[in-house]
Amino acid sequence: MWGLKQEPFAAGVLSLLFVVFLSLANVSHTIALRYVILAILLLMAGSQWLQWPACKAVFKERIVPVSLLSALLAFAVAHSLSLSLWREESLGEVYSQLLIGGLWFGVGLVLFRRPRMGSILDLTIVAGGLIAATEFSYGLYTYCSTGYWPYMKAFTTATKLEFTFFMNFVLAFIVAILCFGHRQRISRLPRWFLLAAAVLILFVSLCAGARNGMIGMVYLMLSMLFVYMVFEGIEFGWRKAVALFAVVVIGVGGMAAYAVKKDERNALFMASAQAGWDYSATKAWLRMEPYPMISPGVMVDASAYERVAWIHSGLDLIAAKPAGYGYSRDAFRLALAETGRPNQVGHSHSGFIDLGLGLGVAGILLWVAFCGSLIFIGFQGFKQRRDVLGLVLMLITCGFLGRMMLESVFRDHMLHIFLFTSAALLAEMSRRREEGDRS
Repeated sequence: MWGLKQEPFAAGVLSLLFVVFLSLANVSHTIALRYVILAILLLMAGSQWLQWPACKAVFKERIVPVSLLSALLAFAVAHSLSLSLWREESLGEVYSQLLIGGLWFGVGLVLFRRPRMGSILDLTIVAGGLIAATEFSYGLYTYCSTGYWPYMKAFTTATKLEFTFFMNFVLAFIVAILCFGHRQRISRLPRWFLLAAAVLILFVSLCAGARNGMIGMVYLMLSMLFVYMVFEGIEFGWRKAVALFAVVVIGVGGMAAYAVKKDERNALFMASAQAGWDYSATKAWLRMEPYPMISPGVMVDASAYERVAWIHSGLDLIAAKPAGYGYSRDAFRLALAETGRPNQVGHSHSGFIDLGLGLGVAGILLWVAFCGSLIFIGFQGFKQRRDVLGLVLMLITCGFLGRMMLESVFRDHMLHIFLFTSAALLAEMSRRREEGDRS
Protein backbone atom coordinates (compact mmCIF):
# COMPACT_ATOMS: atom_id res chain seq x y z
CA MET A 1 0.00 0.00 0.00
CA TRP A 2 2.93 2.30 0.72
CA GLY A 3 6.49 2.15 -0.50
CA LEU A 4 9.47 2.98 1.64
CA LYS A 5 9.33 6.65 0.60
CA GLN A 6 5.77 6.90 1.88
CA GLU A 7 6.49 5.18 5.20
CA PRO A 8 6.90 8.43 7.21
CA PHE A 9 3.58 9.65 5.82
CA ALA A 10 1.91 6.34 6.70
CA ALA A 11 3.29 6.50 10.24
CA GLY A 12 1.99 10.06 10.58
CA VAL A 13 -1.49 9.09 9.39
CA LEU A 14 -1.57 6.16 11.80
CA SER A 15 -0.44 8.32 14.71
CA LEU A 16 -3.14 10.89 13.97
CA LEU A 17 -5.84 8.21 13.78
CA PHE A 18 -4.68 6.68 17.05
CA VAL A 19 -4.78 10.02 18.87
CA VAL A 20 -8.22 10.81 17.47
CA PHE A 21 -9.51 7.42 18.60
CA LEU A 22 -7.97 7.55 22.08
CA SER A 23 -9.27 11.06 22.74
CA LEU A 24 -12.67 11.13 21.03
CA ALA A 25 -13.60 7.60 22.10
CA ASN A 26 -14.21 9.12 25.54
CA VAL A 27 -16.63 11.70 24.13
CA SER A 28 -20.32 10.90 23.80
CA HIS A 29 -21.96 10.26 20.42
CA THR A 30 -18.74 9.26 18.62
CA ILE A 31 -19.55 5.59 18.04
CA ALA A 32 -19.89 6.01 14.27
CA LEU A 33 -16.54 7.82 14.14
CA ARG A 34 -14.88 4.99 16.06
CA TYR A 35 -16.21 2.44 13.58
CA VAL A 36 -14.91 4.51 10.67
CA ILE A 37 -11.46 4.76 12.28
CA LEU A 38 -11.47 1.03 13.00
CA ALA A 39 -12.36 0.24 9.38
CA ILE A 40 -9.50 2.43 8.10
CA LEU A 41 -7.05 0.88 10.56
CA LEU A 42 -8.12 -2.63 9.58
CA LEU A 43 -7.34 -1.84 5.95
CA MET A 44 -3.97 -0.42 6.92
CA ALA A 45 -3.28 -3.42 9.17
CA GLY A 46 -4.03 -5.74 6.25
CA SER A 47 -1.50 -3.85 4.14
CA GLN A 48 1.15 -4.03 6.86
CA TRP A 49 0.42 -7.73 7.36
CA LEU A 50 1.33 -8.37 3.73
CA GLN A 51 4.29 -5.97 3.67
CA TRP A 52 6.12 -6.72 6.93
CA PRO A 53 6.85 -10.29 8.13
CA ALA A 54 7.14 -8.97 11.70
CA CYS A 55 3.46 -8.02 11.65
CA LYS A 56 2.65 -11.70 11.13
CA ALA A 57 5.23 -12.93 13.61
CA VAL A 58 3.80 -10.86 16.47
CA PHE A 59 0.88 -13.27 16.87
CA LYS A 60 3.35 -16.10 17.48
CA GLU A 61 5.47 -13.92 19.74
CA ARG A 62 2.42 -13.15 21.88
CA ILE A 63 0.69 -16.50 21.44
CA VAL A 64 -0.42 -16.81 25.09
CA PRO A 65 -2.50 -13.60 25.41
CA VAL A 66 -3.73 -13.97 21.82
CA SER A 67 -4.90 -17.53 22.52
CA LEU A 68 -6.55 -16.62 25.83
CA LEU A 69 -8.41 -13.66 24.35
CA SER A 70 -9.48 -15.78 21.38
CA ALA A 71 -10.74 -18.44 23.79
CA LEU A 72 -12.78 -15.82 25.68
CA LEU A 73 -14.32 -14.51 22.46
CA ALA A 74 -15.15 -18.01 21.22
CA PHE A 75 -16.63 -18.92 24.59
CA ALA A 76 -18.76 -15.77 24.61
CA VAL A 77 -20.20 -16.62 21.19
CA ALA A 78 -20.86 -20.24 22.18
CA HIS A 79 -22.42 -19.18 25.49
CA SER A 80 -24.71 -16.71 23.73
CA LEU A 81 -25.85 -19.38 21.28
CA SER A 82 -26.41 -22.18 23.78
CA LEU A 83 -26.80 -20.89 27.35
CA SER A 84 -28.02 -17.30 27.21
CA LEU A 85 -31.54 -16.56 28.43
CA TRP A 86 -31.68 -13.63 25.98
CA ARG A 87 -29.92 -15.01 22.93
CA GLU A 88 -30.41 -12.20 20.40
CA GLU A 89 -29.38 -9.48 22.83
CA SER A 90 -26.34 -11.48 23.91
CA LEU A 91 -25.16 -12.00 20.35
CA GLY A 92 -25.53 -8.28 19.63
CA GLU A 93 -23.61 -7.33 22.77
CA VAL A 94 -20.88 -9.90 22.16
CA TYR A 95 -20.39 -8.42 18.69
CA SER A 96 -20.36 -4.75 19.72
CA GLN A 97 -18.36 -5.21 22.92
CA LEU A 98 -16.10 -8.26 22.71
CA LEU A 99 -15.61 -9.00 19.02
CA ILE A 100 -15.03 -5.33 18.18
CA GLY A 101 -12.66 -5.23 21.15
CA GLY A 102 -10.84 -8.21 19.65
CA LEU A 103 -10.43 -6.29 16.39
CA TRP A 104 -8.95 -3.33 18.28
CA PHE A 105 -6.55 -5.77 19.96
CA GLY A 106 -5.50 -7.14 16.57
CA VAL A 107 -5.05 -3.65 15.12
CA GLY A 108 -2.81 -2.69 18.02
CA LEU A 109 -0.68 -5.82 17.63
CA VAL A 110 -0.16 -5.48 13.89
CA LEU A 111 0.33 -1.75 13.47
CA PHE A 112 2.67 -1.22 16.42
CA ARG A 113 4.84 -4.15 15.35
CA ARG A 114 5.67 -2.44 12.06
CA PRO A 115 9.09 -0.72 11.77
CA ARG A 116 9.41 3.05 12.24
CA MET A 117 6.17 3.35 14.18
CA GLY A 118 5.87 5.90 16.98
CA SER A 119 5.36 4.93 20.60
CA ILE A 120 1.95 4.17 22.06
CA LEU A 121 3.19 5.95 25.19
CA ASP A 122 3.43 9.34 23.49
CA LEU A 123 0.17 8.94 21.58
CA THR A 124 -1.80 8.02 24.70
CA ILE A 125 -0.31 10.89 26.69
CA VAL A 126 -1.10 13.40 23.94
CA ALA A 127 -4.69 12.13 23.78
CA GLY A 128 -5.03 12.36 27.55
CA GLY A 129 -3.51 15.83 27.55
CA LEU A 130 -6.08 16.99 25.00
CA ILE A 131 -8.97 15.70 27.12
CA ALA A 132 -7.54 17.21 30.31
CA ALA A 133 -6.85 20.57 28.62
CA THR A 134 -10.39 20.68 27.25
CA GLU A 135 -11.83 19.90 30.68
CA PHE A 136 -9.65 22.56 32.27
CA SER A 137 -10.65 25.14 29.65
CA TYR A 138 -14.32 24.46 30.31
CA GLY A 139 -13.75 24.79 34.05
CA LEU A 140 -11.90 28.07 33.56
CA TYR A 141 -14.68 29.39 31.33
CA THR A 142 -17.30 28.42 33.91
CA TYR A 143 -15.28 30.04 36.68
CA CYS A 144 -14.93 33.29 34.75
CA SER A 145 -18.64 33.27 33.93
CA THR A 146 -20.15 32.21 37.26
CA GLY A 147 -17.43 32.60 39.88
CA TYR A 148 -17.22 28.92 40.80
CA TRP A 149 -15.27 25.97 39.45
CA PRO A 150 -17.35 22.93 38.40
CA TYR A 151 -17.19 20.08 40.92
CA MET A 152 -18.34 16.47 40.47
CA LYS A 153 -19.10 17.16 36.82
CA ALA A 154 -17.44 16.16 33.55
CA PHE A 155 -17.67 18.19 30.35
CA THR A 156 -15.79 15.98 27.90
CA THR A 157 -17.32 12.62 28.85
CA ALA A 158 -20.80 11.36 29.64
CA THR A 159 -19.96 10.63 33.28
CA LYS A 160 -17.18 11.38 35.75
CA LEU A 161 -16.51 7.62 35.88
CA GLU A 162 -15.45 7.60 32.24
CA PHE A 163 -13.43 10.78 32.69
CA THR A 164 -11.44 9.63 35.72
CA PHE A 165 -10.96 6.18 34.16
CA PHE A 166 -9.08 7.66 31.22
CA MET A 167 -7.23 10.22 33.34
CA ASN A 168 -5.92 7.51 35.68
CA PHE A 169 -5.09 5.41 32.62
CA VAL A 170 -2.97 8.17 31.07
CA LEU A 171 -1.39 9.08 34.39
CA ALA A 172 0.10 5.57 34.58
CA PHE A 173 1.92 6.22 31.29
CA ILE A 174 3.25 9.57 32.48
CA VAL A 175 4.43 8.43 35.91
CA ALA A 176 6.20 5.38 34.49
CA ILE A 177 8.14 7.52 32.01
CA LEU A 178 9.03 10.14 34.64
CA CYS A 179 10.32 7.49 37.04
CA PHE A 180 12.11 5.11 34.66
CA GLY A 181 12.30 6.83 31.28
CA HIS A 182 15.89 7.91 31.88
CA ARG A 183 17.06 4.31 31.38
CA GLN A 184 15.91 4.12 27.76
CA ARG A 185 14.83 6.69 25.20
CA ILE A 186 11.23 5.61 25.16
CA SER A 187 9.41 8.92 24.75
CA ARG A 188 9.93 11.92 22.51
CA LEU A 189 7.88 14.18 24.76
CA PRO A 190 9.94 16.68 26.80
CA ARG A 191 10.02 16.27 30.55
CA TRP A 192 8.34 19.65 31.15
CA PHE A 193 5.39 18.53 29.03
CA LEU A 194 5.04 15.32 31.03
CA LEU A 195 5.15 17.21 34.33
CA ALA A 196 2.63 19.79 33.12
CA ALA A 197 0.32 17.04 31.86
CA ALA A 198 0.57 15.20 35.19
CA VAL A 199 -0.30 18.32 37.19
CA LEU A 200 -3.18 19.15 34.87
CA ILE A 201 -4.58 15.61 35.07
CA LEU A 202 -4.33 15.59 38.86
CA PHE A 203 -6.16 18.92 39.07
CA VAL A 204 -9.05 18.04 36.77
CA SER A 205 -9.37 14.60 38.38
CA LEU A 206 -9.73 16.16 41.83
CA CYS A 207 -12.34 18.53 40.45
CA ALA A 208 -14.28 15.61 38.97
CA GLY A 209 -14.83 14.36 42.52
CA ALA A 210 -15.15 10.64 41.69
CA ARG A 211 -14.34 8.54 44.74
CA ASN A 212 -13.26 5.52 42.74
CA GLY A 213 -11.11 7.76 40.58
CA MET A 214 -9.33 8.96 43.71
CA ILE A 215 -8.89 5.38 44.91
CA GLY A 216 -7.32 4.52 41.57
CA MET A 217 -5.02 7.52 41.73
CA VAL A 218 -3.84 6.68 45.25
CA TYR A 219 -3.25 3.05 44.20
CA LEU A 220 -1.19 4.19 41.21
CA MET A 221 0.97 6.58 43.23
CA LEU A 222 1.68 4.10 46.01
CA SER A 223 2.33 1.29 43.52
CA MET A 224 4.82 3.41 41.62
CA LEU A 225 6.47 4.47 44.88
CA PHE A 226 6.90 0.81 45.85
CA VAL A 227 8.28 -0.16 42.43
CA TYR A 228 10.66 2.80 42.40
CA MET A 229 11.97 2.07 45.90
CA VAL A 230 12.54 -1.60 45.05
CA PHE A 231 14.30 -1.08 41.72
CA GLU A 232 15.93 2.32 42.17
CA GLY A 233 16.25 2.76 45.93
CA ILE A 234 19.83 1.50 46.24
CA GLU A 235 21.18 3.69 43.44
CA PHE A 236 19.12 6.64 44.63
CA GLY A 237 20.62 6.63 48.13
CA TRP A 238 18.72 5.90 51.33
CA ARG A 239 18.46 9.54 52.46
CA LYS A 240 17.00 10.71 49.18
CA ALA A 241 14.82 7.60 49.09
CA VAL A 242 13.39 8.33 52.54
CA ALA A 243 12.80 11.96 51.58
CA LEU A 244 11.06 10.91 48.37
CA PHE A 245 8.95 8.40 50.28
CA ALA A 246 7.86 11.08 52.74
CA VAL A 247 7.04 13.60 50.02
CA VAL A 248 4.95 11.13 48.02
CA VAL A 249 3.07 9.81 51.07
CA ILE A 250 2.35 13.33 52.31
CA GLY A 251 1.27 14.44 48.86
CA VAL A 252 -0.99 11.44 48.29
CA GLY A 253 -2.36 11.73 51.81
CA GLY A 254 -3.08 15.41 51.26
CA MET A 255 -4.97 14.74 48.03
CA ALA A 256 -6.95 11.95 49.65
CA ALA A 257 -7.78 14.11 52.68
CA TYR A 258 -8.91 16.95 50.41
CA ALA A 259 -11.13 14.60 48.41
CA VAL A 260 -12.67 13.08 51.54
CA LYS A 261 -13.34 16.47 53.10
CA LYS A 262 -14.70 17.97 49.88
CA ASP A 263 -17.19 15.14 49.27
CA GLU A 264 -19.93 15.34 51.90
CA ARG A 265 -21.09 11.82 51.07
CA ASN A 266 -18.08 10.29 52.83
CA ALA A 267 -19.50 11.07 56.28
CA LEU A 268 -22.32 8.60 55.56
CA PHE A 269 -20.28 6.00 53.70
CA MET A 270 -19.85 3.27 56.33
CA ALA A 271 -23.44 3.31 57.52
CA SER A 272 -24.69 3.42 53.93
CA ALA A 273 -22.45 0.53 52.91
CA GLN A 274 -23.67 -1.56 55.84
CA ALA A 275 -27.28 -0.88 54.88
CA GLY A 276 -26.47 -1.86 51.31
CA TRP A 277 -24.87 -5.14 52.37
CA ASP A 278 -28.17 -6.04 54.10
CA TYR A 279 -29.96 -5.41 50.83
CA SER A 280 -32.82 -7.85 51.40
CA ALA A 281 -34.36 -5.62 54.11
CA THR A 282 -35.95 -3.29 51.52
CA LYS A 283 -36.51 -2.91 47.78
CA ALA A 284 -34.76 0.45 47.67
CA TRP A 285 -31.72 -1.08 45.95
CA LEU A 286 -34.06 -2.17 43.15
CA ARG A 287 -35.16 1.46 42.89
CA MET A 288 -38.69 0.39 43.72
CA GLU A 289 -38.91 2.06 47.15
CA PRO A 290 -37.48 5.19 48.86
CA TYR A 291 -33.95 4.90 50.22
CA PRO A 292 -33.70 3.79 53.86
CA MET A 293 -32.81 6.15 56.69
CA ILE A 294 -29.63 5.86 58.74
CA SER A 295 -31.18 7.92 61.52
CA PRO A 296 -34.26 10.16 61.75
CA GLY A 297 -34.03 12.68 58.93
CA VAL A 298 -30.74 11.29 57.57
CA MET A 299 -30.96 9.19 54.40
CA VAL A 300 -28.24 6.81 53.22
CA ASP A 301 -25.73 7.92 50.62
CA ALA A 302 -27.44 6.51 47.53
CA SER A 303 -24.21 5.75 45.67
CA ALA A 304 -22.56 3.75 48.46
CA TYR A 305 -25.81 2.01 49.40
CA GLU A 306 -26.65 0.91 45.88
CA ARG A 307 -23.16 -0.18 44.86
CA VAL A 308 -22.69 -2.42 47.90
CA ALA A 309 -26.22 -3.82 47.55
CA TRP A 310 -25.70 -4.54 43.87
CA ILE A 311 -22.36 -6.25 44.45
CA HIS A 312 -23.77 -8.43 47.25
CA SER A 313 -26.91 -9.34 45.33
CA GLY A 314 -24.84 -9.92 42.19
CA LEU A 315 -22.61 -12.37 44.06
CA ASP A 316 -25.73 -14.19 45.25
CA LEU A 317 -27.05 -14.38 41.68
CA ILE A 318 -23.74 -15.79 40.41
CA ALA A 319 -23.69 -18.36 43.21
CA ALA A 320 -27.21 -19.41 42.23
CA LYS A 321 -26.22 -19.90 38.57
CA PRO A 322 -22.44 -20.16 38.06
CA ALA A 323 -22.89 -20.88 34.34
CA GLY A 324 -24.18 -17.34 33.79
CA TYR A 325 -27.46 -15.90 32.57
CA GLY A 326 -26.44 -14.36 29.25
CA TYR A 327 -24.00 -11.66 28.15
CA SER A 328 -25.39 -8.11 28.14
CA ARG A 329 -24.49 -4.68 29.43
CA ASP A 330 -27.73 -4.95 31.46
CA ALA A 331 -27.18 -8.54 32.58
CA PHE A 332 -27.76 -7.49 36.20
CA ARG A 333 -31.18 -6.00 35.49
CA LEU A 334 -32.19 -8.92 33.30
CA ALA A 335 -30.99 -11.53 35.81
CA LEU A 336 -32.94 -9.85 38.60
CA ALA A 337 -36.09 -9.82 36.49
CA GLU A 338 -35.52 -13.44 35.49
CA THR A 339 -35.37 -14.45 39.16
CA GLY A 340 -38.64 -12.70 39.99
CA ARG A 341 -37.42 -9.27 41.14
CA PRO A 342 -38.81 -6.44 39.01
CA ASN A 343 -36.44 -3.48 39.09
CA GLN A 344 -35.43 -0.18 37.56
CA VAL A 345 -31.66 -0.66 37.61
CA GLY A 346 -29.21 -1.22 34.76
CA HIS A 347 -25.73 -2.64 35.24
CA SER A 348 -24.29 -3.55 38.62
CA HIS A 349 -21.51 -0.92 38.66
CA SER A 350 -19.01 -3.79 38.93
CA GLY A 351 -17.39 -5.19 35.83
CA PHE A 352 -16.72 -8.53 37.52
CA ILE A 353 -20.35 -8.90 38.61
CA ASP A 354 -21.59 -8.00 35.12
CA LEU A 355 -19.16 -10.45 33.53
CA GLY A 356 -20.01 -13.22 36.00
CA LEU A 357 -23.73 -12.75 35.44
CA GLY A 358 -23.20 -12.66 31.70
CA LEU A 359 -20.68 -15.44 31.01
CA GLY A 360 -20.52 -17.15 34.37
CA VAL A 361 -17.50 -18.13 36.43
CA ALA A 362 -15.80 -19.56 33.34
CA GLY A 363 -15.96 -16.16 31.65
CA ILE A 364 -14.36 -14.49 34.67
CA LEU A 365 -11.58 -17.10 34.77
CA LEU A 366 -10.80 -16.67 31.07
CA TRP A 367 -10.63 -12.88 31.42
CA VAL A 368 -8.45 -13.06 34.54
CA ALA A 369 -6.15 -15.54 32.78
CA PHE A 370 -5.81 -13.19 29.81
CA CYS A 371 -5.04 -10.23 32.06
CA GLY A 372 -2.67 -12.39 34.10
CA SER A 373 -0.69 -13.15 30.95
CA LEU A 374 -0.38 -9.42 30.26
CA ILE A 375 0.81 -8.75 33.80
CA PHE A 376 3.36 -11.58 33.59
CA ILE A 377 4.74 -10.38 30.24
CA GLY A 378 4.93 -6.81 31.51
CA PHE A 379 6.64 -7.86 34.75
CA GLN A 380 9.18 -10.03 32.93
CA GLY A 381 10.02 -7.23 30.51
CA PHE A 382 10.50 -4.71 33.29
CA LYS A 383 12.39 -7.07 35.59
CA GLN A 384 14.81 -8.33 32.94
CA ARG A 385 15.34 -5.21 30.80
CA ARG A 386 13.81 -2.34 32.84
CA ASP A 387 11.39 -1.98 29.93
CA VAL A 388 9.10 0.96 30.68
CA LEU A 389 6.57 -0.47 28.23
CA GLY A 390 6.36 -3.60 30.38
CA LEU A 391 5.84 -1.54 33.51
CA VAL A 392 3.03 0.43 31.88
CA LEU A 393 1.40 -2.79 30.66
CA MET A 394 1.53 -4.18 34.17
CA LEU A 395 0.14 -0.97 35.71
CA ILE A 396 -2.79 -0.48 33.34
CA THR A 397 -3.79 -4.15 33.53
CA CYS A 398 -3.75 -4.20 37.33
CA GLY A 399 -5.58 -0.88 37.32
CA PHE A 400 -8.24 -2.15 34.93
CA LEU A 401 -8.83 -5.26 37.03
CA GLY A 402 -9.03 -3.14 40.18
CA ARG A 403 -11.45 -0.72 38.55
CA MET A 404 -13.59 -3.66 37.39
CA MET A 405 -14.34 -4.47 41.02
CA LEU A 406 -16.01 -1.12 41.61
CA GLU A 407 -17.04 0.14 38.17
CA SER A 408 -18.59 -1.29 35.02
CA VAL A 409 -15.56 -0.64 32.82
CA PHE A 410 -15.75 -3.98 31.00
CA ARG A 411 -17.73 -2.43 28.15
CA ASP A 412 -17.80 0.10 25.35
CA HIS A 413 -14.86 2.40 24.65
CA MET A 414 -13.22 1.72 28.03
CA LEU A 415 -12.78 -1.96 27.18
CA HIS A 416 -11.73 -1.14 23.61
CA ILE A 417 -9.13 1.43 24.74
CA PHE A 418 -7.67 -1.08 27.19
CA LEU A 419 -7.48 -3.88 24.62
CA PHE A 420 -5.99 -1.62 21.96
CA THR A 421 -3.32 -0.08 24.18
CA SER A 422 -2.36 -3.38 25.80
CA ALA A 423 -1.89 -4.93 22.34
CA ALA A 424 0.11 -1.91 21.21
CA LEU A 425 2.36 -2.23 24.27
CA LEU A 426 2.89 -5.95 23.59
CA ALA A 427 3.82 -5.27 19.97
CA GLU A 428 6.08 -2.33 20.76
CA MET A 429 7.90 -4.37 23.40
CA SER A 430 8.65 -7.00 20.75
CA ARG A 431 9.71 -4.40 18.19
CA ARG A 432 12.04 -2.52 20.52
CA ARG A 433 13.58 -5.73 21.83
CA GLU A 434 14.29 -6.80 18.25
CA GLU A 435 15.77 -3.38 17.42
CA GLY A 436 17.91 -3.58 20.55
CA ASP A 437 19.22 -7.03 19.63
CA ARG A 438 20.19 -5.77 16.16
CA SER A 439 22.05 -2.77 17.55
